[in-house]
Amino acid sequence: MQKIFVAMDDSEDSLRALAFGQIFAAQLGADVNVISVVPMQGDIAARRSTLQARIAAHHLEAIALDVVAHDSAKEYLGDLASQESSGLCMMAHGRRPVSEMLIGSVTAGVVRRAHRPVYLCGPRYDSRAHQRVDVLAVCVDGSKLSEQILPHVAALSKRLGARLQLLQVMDTSVARKSTALGHTDVMESAYLNALARRVESEQALEVDWEVLHGDPADSIVSYLADSHNIMLAMTTHGRSGLSQVVAGSVSHEVLHEASCPVVVLRP
Repeated sequence: MQKIFVAMDDSEDSLRALAFGQIFAAQLGADVNVISVVPMQGDIAARRSTLQARIAAHHLEAIALDVVAHDSAKEYLGDLASQESSGLCMMAHGRRPVSEMLIGSVTAGVVRRAHRPVYLCGPRYDSRAHQRVDVLAVCVDGSKLSEQILPHVAALSKRLGARLQLLQVMDTSVARKSTALGHTDVMESAYLNALARRVESEQALEVDWEVLHGDPADSIVSYLADSHNIMLAMTTHGRSGLSQVVAGSVSHEVLHEASCPVVVLRP
């Protein structure tokens, strides 16, 4: 990635995405470009003026700013996120309807359309606790679908000089139904250990791993709660992207509660 695009709208929340975009780009040695999409050509001047004033009010350094007119922000930003030479950062400030409450309809549409990971900041993102990326934690669940994000994050960890870590949650509500809980625990550990060794071999990276226990979303959020300088990576299994995953899903809950940036890929 040579350029980091930060998608901004006219909300104050989108400034958090800019804060992350600047941190991310600095560590990558990439340029930063703010991008904002409006529905009509006549809206460009007003949006540009609003964003310039907002950026200046927060004493941010001069940043390249492009405002474009397009009838679908989701489509335009999805195409931008799919480019290999760039990365797209966005705020995930969800509104109604309920299925999109925690992710935001535009953000969900971008994830659905993008062919590469999208870098998201949830409503609790804290740039003070995450001033760089030292650890890239990847959620896997034993499925090939969840593993499709691994080549992307392996390449990213090399660029960032970050440690790569695999995370898997053993859902205790499911495990209680098993008569061989200890056996299940061993099998899950064996899976992560084998996957870590495979990634090390294929990507020439050191990889560690951690098995968590409990409700998947709660366990991940608790694990991240006291962490600093970490980025979480995960796939969404929703057939139509995050907007179609029911509210309360792991992806939604983690993104809503985590204070760190979250990389999302729809395989």
